Amino acid sequence: MRICASIAIRSIRSARRLEPVLRLLENTPLEINITGIVRGADFESFIPLLAVELEDLVNVEQVQYVRISTRPERGLVERLLSLLDYLNVERLVLSAPEDLDSDLMMDVVDEASRYGIRVIWRLPSAVTVDGLNRLADELAPYRLRIAMDVASRRSVREFARSFIEASGYIYVMYLDNKSRRERGLPIFCEKGKINYVKIAKILTCVRYEGDVVLRYRPEYYGHYRGDIDLLSMILSSIGSRVVDEKTKRLVESILRDIAGWSQEDLSYLYSG
Repeated sequence: MRICASIAIRSIRSARRLEPVLRLLENTPLEINITGIVRGADFESFIPLLAVELEDLVNVEQVQYVRISTRPERGLVERLLSLLDYLNVERLVLSAPEDLDSDLMMDVVDEASRYGIRVIWRLPSAVTVDGLNRLADELAPYRLRIAMDVASRRSVREFARSFIEASGYIYVMYLDNKSRRERGLPIFCEKGKINYVKIAKILTCVRYEGDVVLRYRPEYYGHYRGDIDLLSMILSSIGSRVVDEKTKRLVESILRDIAGWSQEDLSYLYSG
C-alpha cells in the first residue's frame, strides 16, 4: 500500500511558498491538487509555468496523481492531459458529473487513454453499488476506477460496508480526520472523530492493495511526514492473521450480509 500526501497549488506564487513543506516530503509520493489554478481565468497560460515550477520544487517522479475538483469539460480535460503528459504523470483524479453522464465520462476516459493516463473518478457518496455496476457497464471496455473519501462516512461500520461493496472499483482512498466543525484534519489529530487505527485494521483485514492519499488543509501540511511514518508503522505491524476479533467480526458480518460468504470463504482472509 503506497501512502501519498496531497498538496494544493492555487497559484504559481503559492507553489513557491510550499518549498519548505516539499523539502520535508522529499521522496514521498505526492498528489498535486490544481483546482484553484484550473478555476482561474487563464489556466492554459499557466500550464508551462506550472510544469516548470513543479520541476523546480520537486522530483517530478514523486507526483503520482493530479487532481481537480470540478466538472470535466472537453477543452479543460485536453489541457490537463497535456500537463500530465509533460510531467509523465499517469493518474488524473476528477470529480464525476453530478448526473453521472456516462457519455461525457466515456469521452474523458477515451481521450486519456490516448496519453496512457488512468482517470480516477470521485463520485457522489450517495451512489449505490447498483449504480456503480451500471456505470461500469456503460464505460466498458474501459475500467471504472474510483476514489473513496473515508471521512465522508458517518461511522467506521458505514465506511467498512461502503468499502467492501465498492472494493472492486476503488483505486485510491482519501484519508483525513474531522471534528464537528472541521474537515482536513491530520488523521491522528486528538480532536478528530475517526479512529484511523481501526481503519488501518479493516484495510489490512480485507487485503487492500491500492493507494491511500492523506489530504489535509494547508495549515496542517507539517503533519504529513510524521503521520505517514506512523501510518506505515501501524500497517506493517498489523497482519491479517493478528487483526483483533472485533475487526474480524465486523468484516465477516458485512461479507455475509452483502456477498453471502460462507465460513470457508471467510477463512481465505486469514490464510497464506
